[in-house]
Amino acid sequence: MGLFEDAAEAVKKHKDASVKTLVLGWHASYIVASDGRWGIGYVPASHKEEHKGREEHTNILLGGSLAKLAALLLSPFPQEFAAATAACTALFPFPAGGLRMDSIMPCARGDKVAVLGYEREVIPLMRDWGWKLAIFDDRRRGPDCFPQKDFTDGARGAEWVWLSPEAIRDRWLISTTDALKEKKGCFLQGPGLPWLPGSFSALGVTHLVAPLLTGSAENAQARIAAGGNPWLCPELEWRVHMARNGDLSL
Repeated sequence: MGLFEDAAEAVKKHKDASVKTLVLGWHASYIVASDGRWGIGYVPASHKEEHKGREEHTNILLGGSLAKLAALLLSPFPQEFAAATAACTALFPFPAGGLRMDSIMPCARGDKVAVLGYEREVIPLMRDWGWKLAIFDDRRRGPDCFPQKDFTDGARGAEWVWLSPEAIRDRWLISTTDALKEKKGCFLQGPGLPWLPGSFSALGVTHLVAPLLTGSAENAQARIAAGGNPWLCPELEWRVHMARNGDLSL
């Protein structure tokens, strides 16, 4: 089975709950279930496409449970995808632990890294780490930025790959699986990733990057609701998990 089929099957095995709160912020979404479970989702960038809510989508989201919203992971619409990824992280939270972001610094130093999507808070880190970046994003201009349509060729020519959550919504994760499996490694960053490491590993992903709550959940939720970026949230610490066999080695 594929990622979406795996997620659908996994949802059936988890306890469902009604949704108490759903917030779609500028940079992230979050959901709180009636039983207290909560999760942070991914909101597609507004400068890539217009954020235009659809009334029929709003009605679906308002009447949904965790399971019903998680089923929208297949949706290409930003409104539904933002809700679905939040529901998925509430249903399938990442375990405690993982590695600090700076621990991955040496793994790709001096290597060419194909990056899908320009994440303003992440790209400077990679450059400081000495990674040789080729960024595939139609929004950016620069000597190391290329059209997104060329990503498949770029991934084939790189030693490592870094994917944003857009790779799930735009299906790049699916269409480039063969190339990803030939790399030294592939990072898939959150927020909005469900903890389904085996499903991601089957697609060539080796590392999953997700936020870990280290402070007040209420403060993190308030920051997201106010349009804050989860990469800059003091209550969250970003961690790296291995998708293969749970091994944390790099």
